[in-house]
Amino acid sequence: MCNRRQEIVNQARQMFSERSFHAVSLEDITRSLGMGKSTMYHYFATKHELWKEVVRDTVGGLYRFVLTHVKADESYDTQIFQLVSAILTYFDKNRDSFLLLLRERMDFLDLVAIREQLDTQFWAEYDRFMDHFRSTIEAGQKAGTFAPVDPTVILASIFGTINAAALSTVVAHPERELTDLIDGCYQVIMGGINAPEGTPAKR
Repeated sequence: MCNRRQEIVNQARQMFSERSFHAVSLEDITRSLGMGKSTMYHYFATKHELWKEVVRDTVGGLYRFVLTHVKADESYDTQIFQLVSAILTYFDKNRDSFLLLLRERMDFLDLVAIREQLDTQFWAEYDRFMDHFRSTIEAGQKAGTFAPVDPTVILASIFGTINAAALSTVVAHPERELTDLIDGCYQVIMGGINAPEGTPAKR
């Protein structure tokens, strides 16, 4: 059941994704929900506080969805396919989350102070998520499946390809489903990270 606090978070996510953090006031969100200021302040005293909750909620939802759709007992290349599929499926169903996370990473949003205020639990969850897939890449490298380069570069290639393809589609073809991009993104990613023929497995 969607409680009042979650309703505020959901509405703020949509508005931040459409107009950016700086362009939306706490009053705008309050007004759009038809609630009094005192109700909003009961849950969130400042816009920064609300923003932090929106980021935590958005990232947490993405991580949980992805980790339940990537199976560790599958082959390494299958796990990459599942990763690509899960991210694009989640973003297709939650486009406001995609746009919000993309905005949050852009330099023109001077939110360094807010990112620094995100609690240790947030960063611990982030580290667990990234370490999970870094371990997958490293295991794939040891097996000779993936190119023997820094796993951070491979992860950047994966997430960068997905984000670029999704953004291009959302902007140029908003009616198109992001899940249509799964096979193409997977082929491009694997073309870049597969170990060349004859590359020895890492020791």
